[in-house]
Amino acid sequence: MRASRAALALLVSAAVGVAAYHLPWVEHATAGFTMNGFDLAEWTSLHPAVRSSTPPLLATFLLRVPHVAAVLALACAASGLGSARWRAAGWALALVLAARFIPPVEFLQSARSDPNYRQMALLTGLGVAGVAAAMALRRVVGRRSALCGAVVLGLGMAAGWVGLSRALVLLDNFEIAVAVGRGVVLYTAAVLGAVAVAVWDVGSRQRRSKRAINVMSIAAFLVTR
Repeated sequence: MRASRAALALLVSAAVGVAAYHLPWVEHATAGFTMNGFDLAEWTSLHPAVRSSTPPLLATFLLRVPHVAAVLALACAASGLGSARWRAAGWALALVLAARFIPPVEFLQSARSDPNYRQMALLTGLGVAGVAAAMALRRVVGRRSALCGAVVLGLGMAAGWVGLSRALVLLDNFEIAVAVGRGVVLYTAAVLGAVAVAVWDVGSRQRRSKRAINVMSIAAFLVTR
């Protein structure tokens, strides 16, 4: 699989991951308790036990990581595209999505000590910095875009499931019976798709490398005869 094709496949997986994050991660008969990844993270940030945990807002952080991971995977995919115009468009989209966690104006005016807003600012900074790094290291990241994206998405998936498990405990404490939503399931499917692309891409590179070595060996043998 050529690098640009692998990058395009990763791009699809990352886009599905972003969409899946905004689909329900927990579902309930009452619409008010059916929450996507973003809303579930916000809900956990209000819980006293989460705010007093060590480190503070750990469940909230874990539930926000999948979005940042999908954004970074999108930036990796853009770095592997062959067209400069499409690379720029992919990076621009990644930067826009990285701004999803920009805290409200109150953070700059009077709530700088709020741990939830500080975490949002931190994740925004990490997302923007990650996209900038993918742009600066385009040649390095582009050659291994599928592998880089799969690793990042895998970390996001792991964090998301751990965060979801913590959120389910909190909801159960309130006797709110919810089911795992289709959003997290779709996110997991997107990650598995990215992993499959990465495995295929690495295997293709190894096969091409072996063929090149064989050709060089034959050529050297013929020259020395």
